[in-house]
Amino acid sequence: MVFFVDGNPIDAFAGSDTGIDALYALFGWVEGHFEFRTEKCPEEKKIKQGRMEIILDGLRQLDDGEIERLGTKKAKTDTAVRDGQTILKGPFVDYMYVVDEEAYQDGHELVSQGKHGDWIWVVLEGAVEVIRETPNGPVPIITIGDGTFIGSIQSFLNSSVARNASIKASGKVQVGVLDSRKLSTDFGRISREFKSFIFSLDNRLKSITDSVVDMKQGKDRLPEVLKDKKPVINQGDNEDRLLKIVQGEAVVVRKTKTGQVLLAHLQKGDFFGKVPFLDLGNEPNSAAVYASADLKADPVDLAVMQAEYDKLPITVKNILESTAICTAASAQTACSAKKSN
Repeated sequence: MVFFVDGNPIDAFAGSDTGIDALYALFGWVEGHFEFRTEKCPEEKKIKQGRMEIILDGLRQLDDGEIERLGTKKAKTDTAVRDGQTILKGPFVDYMYVVDEEAYQDGHELVSQGKHGDWIWVVLEGAVEVIRETPNGPVPIITIGDGTFIGSIQSFLNSSVARNASIKASGKVQVGVLDSRKLSTDFGRISREFKSFIFSLDNRLKSITDSVVDMKQGKDRLPEVLKDKKPVINQGDNEDRLLKIVQGEAVVVRKTKTGQVLLAHLQKGDFFGKVPFLDLGNEPNSAAVYASADLKADPVDLAVMQAEYDKLPITVKNILESTAICTAASAQTACSAKKSN
């Protein structure tokens, strides 16, 4: 039995297991029937992890044999596993924004790191690998599939912003080119404050990608970046505010069984705290925030942010959700890389 509030699991029971252990056990149920009911939930939130973190860690444990597999049929989830790769899936595609379709063969480089481009693709079928090119060679970050997007909003709105990763086809892939004119009109209607929030999402994903590279190459910058910083949000805190940095800096850190992992470095203009309409898999449930002594951060009116988000076109919402999925998955990749070091 699993209890959900606003789509997020808060507690679970499976035999003698409770909480997150019981929820992970369900990943072994590769066949079965599920019934959903509306009823009173436990007051205490025992499961702190976000949805994407739970999915990725559950699939990893199942693949590693840490979770008992019950049944013989393949489970259908919003991720897939192929040749050891977890393929992230995004929301359903809104074809009203797709103006052209293109197909690429395995290994084709759709995007080259360091190049410029003001277009956004959506993956219609297949998968692509996100790769960071480094002096020590290419570093794979994540693999994304149906419903996820290629290209950031920042690079779309500003063609001078260089691509920060390469994208290569993992098998045959079909992508849809989004209507640039329609997207430009949509983004032009977004308020300055919400637009700065979107840019902060892109910055966070880029920073977490940097951390993945560091972890995979055996570099740990955490002691250096934590110097003279104190926690302003502890991992697992019941923090319900979203704050915008107006002075100073902060870092996002996750505590794991193998130690702390640096996820992201936040600067002036970035946001941290609880985002009620997106699951980033970071703070407050799955990470802490440490800040410099001179940090000044203003609280954001969440009611205003939520109202604007609710009015966004479906494709714009899908782009933000895809960014959140990639953020959560990249954070998990960084932690897994730390574990293997």
